[in-house]
Amino acid sequence: MLNRQMSAADLAPHFARLGGDPIRDAFAARRAVLPWRNKRPLPDDELPATWSRLMSSYCSPEMRLAYIHVPFCANHCLFCGFYRNAYSRDTASSYADLIVEEIEREATASTVGSQLVEAVYLGGGTPSALSPTDLSRVLGMVKRCLPLAPDCEITLEGRIIHFDPDKIDACLEAGVNRISIGVQSFDTAVRQRQGRRASRDEAVRFLEAIRDRDRAALVIDLLYGLPGQTDGIWTEDLRIAADVAPDGVDLYGLNLIPGTPLHKAIGIGKFPAAATLKDIGGMYRAGVEFLAAKDWTQISNSHWARTPRERNIYNLRIKEGADCLAYGSGAGGLLGRYSYGIAAGLDSYRDAILAGRKPIDTIRVSDSLQPVRNVITAGLETGHLDFDRIALPHGGNLKTWIAPLLEQWRSAGLVSINGNVMSLSTAGRFWYGNLVSAFDAILSEAGPSARSNPPIGARANLET
Repeated sequence: MLNRQMSAADLAPHFARLGGDPIRDAFAARRAVLPWRNKRPLPDDELPATWSRLMSSYCSPEMRLAYIHVPFCANHCLFCGFYRNAYSRDTASSYADLIVEEIEREATASTVGSQLVEAVYLGGGTPSALSPTDLSRVLGMVKRCLPLAPDCEITLEGRIIHFDPDKIDACLEAGVNRISIGVQSFDTAVRQRQGRRASRDEAVRFLEAIRDRDRAALVIDLLYGLPGQTDGIWTEDLRIAADVAPDGVDLYGLNLIPGTPLHKAIGIGKFPAAATLKDIGGMYRAGVEFLAAKDWTQISNSHWARTPRERNIYNLRIKEGADCLAYGSGAGGLLGRYSYGIAAGLDSYRDAILAGRKPIDTIRVSDSLQPVRNVITAGLETGHLDFDRIALPHGGNLKTWIAPLLEQWRSAGLVSINGNVMSLSTAGRFWYGNLVSAFDAILSEAGPSARSNPPIGARANLET
């Protein structure tokens, strides 16, 4: 149990390298922050009863989120590890029917109506692949069946392909007030090599058309570290994005996922190697410095806002561990300690909906330390962790216990400490996942009393 200051030897596995450029050299690899970490899966035979109890007796303590998954894409972009189903008009329309039925059927559950929804996110896949009529139907059902807050943020992810003016206008008319477009790069050769069909000029014109409607926050996603994306091309990507003047921009480093077409193509020599981790760190720093010079506000490690219209509510609140209602094949949600996943296979999803069942595939239950993990994850995501907000279930002061680690990270150039607040440097933001992983590992040593899982099904535990 963490009842004393841990020694440097105890904490050494989480130390950063010293002496080099911290954004390039602090760690040998970047760690991912996985939403299901430290959660125990329930046996399959307990899923129906647990879900029924959640829908009938759980009330979120704060406003919650809603996520709708659309698992279709026009093509498999080479870098993407999330591709599942090829788009076809008939299949997508039938899927929209199922989404509408799922949302409508759940609307009368006491849990769904017990708390306002402050942000709705349509992700994928490519939600903008749906027809204007189907998008209007889905969004209309969301507005009719979910208790949306008056200023609810409604985000639609999209790509340039299939996203014509009629569809843009249909989304806006249906209530979308935030549109996130995955541009990745403006360089025509880099784009087309990764499976993006539109040229630089076509991409710019498309974004300007949404911007000039002036009816929703426009957010551009950029990816750095792609094969052939030199420092010069990355600088030009940033310049074009700033010139388009969206409300926000996301900068994501390439994660070369084994098994993706890009990983395979590089492996057989079809493409040049992707950027090294050192190069990716340098590109992140270039992006941070570029946007700071433009007076954009960094509101998370990967997200910047140019205007107050860009609130980024869903992405920030999901890192805080906010409750989230989920709909659609492959979607994931959270209610208290219970995270759940919906069947990713279209056939399994369809069969369950047509049979009148929620297509629950997994439910995982967190331990009593999950609120602590949520505070840490959310704080590090925004660059500032206030240790005064961390209340361990067995008492004690986390900052005191891990003081040698915090001092080592400070020496490595990853953080600064001011009283009980730890702030991340640009390098610390780049290595955010490694810092979260270190805290996770340390908390896992807190002892069985802190890690114990609640009895399944007791109403008191559904409400915590």
